[in-house]
Amino acid sequence: QLKKISAGFTMLELLISLLILSIGLLGVAALQTRGQQFNQVGYLRTQATFLAYDLMDRIRINSDSDPTTINGENGAYVGTCSGAPGASKNCDNQTCNPAELVTYDLVRWCAILDVTLPDADATITWDAATTEYNIAITWDDILDRDDDTVKETSTWDLQL
Repeated sequence: QLKKISAGFTMLELLISLLILSIGLLGVAALQTRGQQFNQVGYLRTQATFLAYDLMDRIRINSDSDPTTINGENGAYVGTCSGAPGASKNCDNQTCNPAELVTYDLVRWCAILDVTLPDADATITWDAATTEYNIAITWDDILDRDDDTVKETSTWDLQL
């Protein structure tokens, strides 16, 4: 009879081991999923940084020291992507003056922002006293999908 008790005890050990192993594997799967989410958050922040630097380059390129010209050096890039005007000219294949290039740059940049970040918007402000642009990009926080009001925001400053 002693052998029957130890044989049953081995089966119980096996079931407990399987339970512990299953809980551990579920924990590993949850960690893997959470890690992927954090990687995606990092990717979106990197894309926002690339977009901000792209706009800064556009502003720098369309700047000169003439205060009478509408260009990047006198705050012409101020606005939001939700209220960006439509471009009247395609400056990729047509000659544009600095004011037309401002409009074209904003329309193109906002279109890229819209397809790169989830539910993105941007606000560009200008401080004439310090000749500094502030670029704020906001997009949906993908870690909190249940609440649409939770947003990620990053800001960059460009001193001209």
